[in-house]
Amino acid sequence: MELQKHRWLYRMDPLTKIVLLLCVSVLAVHIGHAVPQLILFASVWLAIWWGSGQVIGRPLFKLLLVIGIPYFVLSLLSVRTGTVLWQAGALHITSDGLDYGAVMTLRIFILCMTSVALSLTTSYRELVSALVQKLKVPYRFAYGLALALTFLPLLREEAKLALAARRLRGERRGRGLEAIRQNREYVGSVFTGAVRRIQHIAGAMDAKGFGAYPDRTFYRPFVLPASAIPTMLSGVILTIIACMML
Repeated sequence: MELQKHRWLYRMDPLTKIVLLLCVSVLAVHIGHAVPQLILFASVWLAIWWGSGQVIGRPLFKLLLVIGIPYFVLSLLSVRTGTVLWQAGALHITSDGLDYGAVMTLRIFILCMTSVALSLTTSYRELVSALVQKLKVPYRFAYGLALALTFLPLLREEAKLALAARRLRGERRGRGLEAIRQNREYVGSVFTGAVRRIQHIAGAMDAKGFGAYPDRTFYRPFVLPASAIPTMLSGVILTIIACMML
């Protein structure tokens, strides 16, 4: 983990990461064909792996598949234009439907990956400091956004604790209906633990008088690196060029 934090995505300042995330999101929404969307997906995947030393974990990948496969099927069947590739009664699979389903599914994956990368590689303290001091965002909103970004690591930690507790009790992974029951209980325990932690955080914030004053001071001033502006401008310019070409 310490070696991962020396990679460039961890070292990059929060404002630059937010701008690059917005650029990737604009591209993902703008692209309307499967091949360019697949290239963007592969590029984002490699950039996250290269910049953070990690890729999407197995639980998150399963969650994306659970969301993406039904959405792909619905998108596939909702488009009737193009060459008919398969037909069974009222059901049609066309070339345009296949392209549209792939685009929409990859778009979901890209948006999820970029959000996860931002939450895992950004300190919420640095994010709040950057938003409040540089963008003049109200600190209540900034802290709310930072807590939302830290919610995913919070769920991951709760999932590890719940899984470790089940292994200590000697529970084995079931099959069929038993596996569904175990997953339901597993998700319930993770959600309960996350809510308990959020209640503790809310209590600590109330005890410290959060929101009692209109302004908030910071111990360390946020300094924007010299490379931040050129990186942001490069990302925006490349995004505009890509949108014009695609």
